[in-house]
Amino acid sequence: MADIRLRIELLHTDPLVWRRVVVPEQINLHRLHELIQDVMGWADCHLYEFECNGRFYGEPDEWSDRPIALSRNAKLKAVAARAKDNAFHYLYDFGDGWEHRIVIEETALEKSDPCPRFIDGAMACPPEDIGGTIGYEALKAAVAGESDEHGREILEVLDGQFDPEALDEAEIADMLVPFQASFRRLGDAPREPRSVLSEPSQALDMEQSLKAQGIHSMEALMQALQKESDKNRK
Repeated sequence: MADIRLRIELLHTDPLVWRRVVVPEQINLHRLHELIQDVMGWADCHLYEFECNGRFYGEPDEWSDRPIALSRNAKLKAVAARAKDNAFHYLYDFGDGWEHRIVIEETALEKSDPCPRFIDGAMACPPEDIGGTIGYEALKAAVAGESDEHGREILEVLDGQFDPEALDEAEIADMLVPFQASFRRLGDAPREPRSVLSEPSQALDMEQSLKAQGIHSMEALMQALQKESDKNRK
């Protein structure tokens, strides 16, 4: 199983919010969605959708106005092979409309351990439910001390705490530990080789025991068992 290096960019942000990761090429798009949530800093509270060359992947529902393939059935390797200009897109929260571009930087990398893993990135993820990039720009303006009423309202909801440049790499690494374990590249203890002598030796001991009792064939064994059964019924 080879690896793929991806750069995930949150579009329409300035400075750009982005992350770089290495993932197994066999990861499916639903698991990639979960990974994006963790490395970006989203809370996985809303719907999502991938798009590659006019094909959409996500969680199909009766309200969808276009065909959507089940993301669990789509492998990153196959999607990457069809991606035009080595990129495809990921939309999170259909209300706020957080658009991401996923750039395929390199494929067929040698399998690495642990994997998936975070490489680098920049800027904090916007908070959830702030009205998309418009709300995010207003929030940053308020943090910078500008008189943006909308931004001050958002900042107040956040208890006045938000650093747009903060990126907690240690927290991201911790979030990826379950992923690494699920791909059996972290914490795998070597499996103990099964003894090739235990079962044959047990069979040999039984054979020797039967021969000592004068039983040298299956027919003789069945007769002995029947005799013992008849004896117990008396």
